[in-house]
Amino acid sequence: MSYTESMLEFVYDQYCLSYNMEDTLDFIEDEIDFTREEIKDMIQYTIDYNKEQFIKDYKSLVEQFKSKFYFTEIDCKKEKIKWPKKSGVYVIWKNNYSSLDNLIYVGMTGKFKRGKEKSIFNSVTFDKRGYRYTPYRFCESVKDGDKRFEFRYGPKGKNGEEQSKIKYQHHAYEKRIPYLELKIHCFHVSDNHQEYYTPELLEKEILTKYLKSSGNLPPANNEL
Repeated sequence: MSYTESMLEFVYDQYCLSYNMEDTLDFIEDEIDFTREEIKDMIQYTIDYNKEQFIKDYKSLVEQFKSKFYFTEIDCKKEKIKWPKKSGVYVIWKNNYSSLDNLIYVGMTGKFKRGKEKSIFNSVTFDKRGYRYTPYRFCESVKDGDKRFEFRYGPKGKNGEEQSKIKYQHHAYEKRIPYLELKIHCFHVSDNHQEYYTPELLEKEILTKYLKSSGNLPPANNEL
């Protein structure tokens, strides 16, 4: 590893301790012989590089699944979403997937459970996500009135029971995105566990790479 690469790695590692630019600059400025602006440029360069690398890896994953016909891309319209009758991982983007900042949520459906002689796949399909109201909600009910066909996240209720009571209210969530701005990727994972991925592994891989690239989870995800 070159001196430049080692220095970039050191500076970015310090940034990752807090993911706070000013705190990192305060610390490193006394540790190395670079100006504050130079250190900031080093950190920003690595942040941008990691974000670009995430998108490259993600697009490669998309092509991998497309090559086996295990992938569906949904350009949402002002109507109920037409989900594939499959299980796996779904990734929700705002507008497009050219930037890490556009990724809104990563989720999964379908789980393997231990059976008497072999594993059993609980193949819950993607469309069942439409019944959720926390941590997000696909607003497709007539009870949503003229505010139908929005994706809302950031529930304001103190718990699931409280959110259930207010879920149809227009201001029951922190954020709202019209369906026309949504793009959803569905990675199909079947009960064939001979394939490399299970739904959980694929979901965790995408979320972990996102976390490493940004220091946080997608805005509609609460845990990893």
